[in-house]
Amino acid sequence: MEKSSKFILILLSLLGLYFLGYVYARLFVFHAVERYLGAEGKAYPRQDYITKRDQPAGEGWEYQLFLPAIKLEESIVNYFHNR
Repeated sequence: MEKSSKFILILLSLLGLYFLGYVYARLFVFHAVERYLGAEGKAYPRQDYITKRDQPAGEGWEYQLFLPAIKLEESIVNYFHNR
């Protein structure tokens, strides 16, 4: 195998492991919190954010490790909820 194809294989394997780890953490460590940006009963957009259980958003090493995946998931969910 060429060096470049080995590198791509290793890179894709690491990316796959990262997202499998995020799926596990999302199921057992994190949970989603809904927040509405307007007054009660108003039609303001909804904002969902992900946080570690029993802690505010941004706390813990798990949150920092999976921050890119969390932000990607939050942006996808907010896009579809605020269409």
